[in-house]
Amino acid sequence: MAGRTAVVTDSAASLPAALADKWGIRVVPLLVTIDGESHDEGDGVTSSDVLDALVEGSAVSTSQPSVARFAVAFAEAAESGADHVVAVLISGKMSGTVNGARAAADAAPVPVTIVDSQTLAMGTGFAALAAAARARGGGAPDEVAEVARAVAASARCIFTVDTLEHMRRGGRVSPAIAAVGKVLSIRPVLEMVDGEVQMVDKVRSTQRARAAVMARAEETVAALSRPAAAVMVLGDGDFGDDAARALEVAHPELAMLVRTPVSAVLAGHTGPGTLAAVVVELPPEVT
Repeated sequence: MAGRTAVVTDSAASLPAALADKWGIRVVPLLVTIDGESHDEGDGVTSSDVLDALVEGSAVSTSQPSVARFAVAFAEAAESGADHVVAVLISGKMSGTVNGARAAADAAPVPVTIVDSQTLAMGTGFAALAAAARARGGGAPDEVAEVARAVAASARCIFTVDTLEHMRRGGRVSPAIAAVGKVLSIRPVLEMVDGEVQMVDKVRSTQRARAAVMARAEETVAALSRPAAAVMVLGDGDFGDDAARALEVAHPELAMLVRTPVSAVLAGHTGPGTLAAVVVELPPEVT
């Protein structure tokens, strides 16, 4: 580890393992429970496993990491030579993960700064990457935390789902939004706003909803100085690859384009057919 500040995130950040390894980011897994049996996200259960379970009608639920899991991650960072930890985590309005990390931080062997990203998926993932790059460059802990907050604040996370039923069951959308899902043929366009899910549009087909997601993503890419994007899906078909390819062709100026599945824990709430696009302003240290 080149820097003295270590970066930790959670698995809901959907950070591909190769990127986490490249930048030395520790990932604390959330839990996914399928038919009463709990698994760590990642090695224990994948988004494909969750997709299969949902299609088969199995009961799927999720929960935040235990305080002990964060305690281990913070201790391991200290043992590896870190004298400070910055934890970049899923929105506190969507999960209790931040609270668990704060509890573990109180007893950690080194100071821990908690960054509530106020977003999720690769919105959090890109923020963690920026933090790790700043740390590797020798940035002080407050600088590492600040760049994470800046990237997270720039994030636009837009997505659509085939049904709102999974999000309704998990309490991740308001009753008013959930009611829209009961209208035949209506597909919602959803976005993270101030740390929680809001409906920003509704259209009359899955194809139009996916097009609306990518149109908003392109609009955001065009407005940023050094944009990075992620395209994330859950389900069969080529729609994710097609969307990513079209975005890359239209915007060769992208500093980074990540194509990755929706993480297992998020898959449990969004369900099959999910398409998400995340766009951020990425600092030059991240390549």
